[in-house]
Amino acid sequence: MINLILIINLLIIPPDYNYTIDFGQNKNGEDWVVVVDGVMGGLSTSSSLLSENTIHFKGNISLENNGGFAALRGPKNNMDYSAYSNLEIRYRSKGQAFGIRFLKWDQFFMPYLKKTFDETSWEWKTVNISLNEFKEYILNNERDKKIDANDFDDISRLGIIVSNKKEGDFELEIDYIKLN
Repeated sequence: MINLILIINLLIIPPDYNYTIDFGQNKNGEDWVVVVDGVMGGLSTSSSLLSENTIHFKGNISLENNGGFAALRGPKNNMDYSAYSNLEIRYRSKGQAFGIRFLKWDQFFMPYLKKTFDETSWEWKTVNISLNEFKEYILNNERDKKIDANDFDDISRLGIIVSNKKEGDFELEIDYIKLN
């Protein structure tokens, strides 16, 4: 009888399909690394710092020497995100807009999916968006391609990028990114 009740509960109660990147010390932020345009001769600078519950990413974007980006790259995880339809992020920022990227390849010249988020004047904000709002880019240039769930089926890693072709300081603090 108990087995029957357990089986019925499994059929009635839907499983939790949320995937959360919870930043902070001893959480999911430990494996995120900073990458700047210096790898291509640029002069932008940035750093990241983990607090108890957040990751703090700040720096200065320089357009000199064909530069102009600073990024945080998540660990390589080769994950299928096609079952998710929404992304939620809790963050605060100032200075520049930033993008969340879904990267299929590690090569910088290959296509990736990106959605840009506005700066918040350092006020905490929670934003929910459909994954359909992401656009495909190559080398920071938007492509005219309709995105669907299959585009999220084999993602190598997630990333955060500041690459707005705008010089100046930026600061970003992220509490979490959740997919559901």
